[in-house]
Amino acid sequence: MIFTKTREAVAAPAPAATAGRKKVLGVVAALAAAGALTAVAVPAAAQSPASHAASSAHSAHHHYLSPLQVASAYYASYNGDLAAGFDRYISKDLVLHGFNGPENRDDWINGDLNIKAGLTGFKMTVLDQIVEGDKVVTRWSFAGRHTGTVFGIPASGRDVQLSGISIDRVIRGQSVEHWSEGNFGVFLDELRGQTPPGTVHPGTK
Repeated sequence: MIFTKTREAVAAPAPAATAGRKKVLGVVAALAAAGALTAVAVPAAAQSPASHAASSAHSAHHHYLSPLQVASAYYASYNGDLAAGFDRYISKDLVLHGFNGPENRDDWINGDLNIKAGLTGFKMTVLDQIVEGDKVVTRWSFAGRHTGTVFGIPASGRDVQLSGISIDRVIRGQSVEHWSEGNFGVFLDELRGQTPPGTVHPGTK
């Protein structure tokens, strides 16, 4: 609704009435100001439990990254600080289903750090990512030159690569369950020089 101001002829109020009206208005203004100061001064702890809980829930909801953001940031960390990325985005209570069945969380990160350290020019490339609810499917590939010992296999100087598909179930900003499928055996053969370079592809057995 829009209000407009109209001109009306009114009689000038008597001096006494004007003084009384000013006094009343002054009291009303003072009460309003006091109320405003009181509202500002009320500490957060004095708010009702329901209001505080709702505020906390709202903040927590916006604190966590989405499943896609978590998965994207984690795989990007392979080209940066992998140890920090692992600690930030992989839950310490992770349920892990690796290439050869359930594995240990520490074995996973130590193995990947070993691979990265042993491959000069290591680069992780994310080829596809698909989101379904709290799960993210990532098709990835990494490559580098084998110049260091990897899983006990001495440097061969060969350019090697490994591709695979992983699924991460993300809850509250971390992967809590992880599946991986790939051709890890062929990758090891490639490191040993038992497989022609460039033959490692998703689905190879």
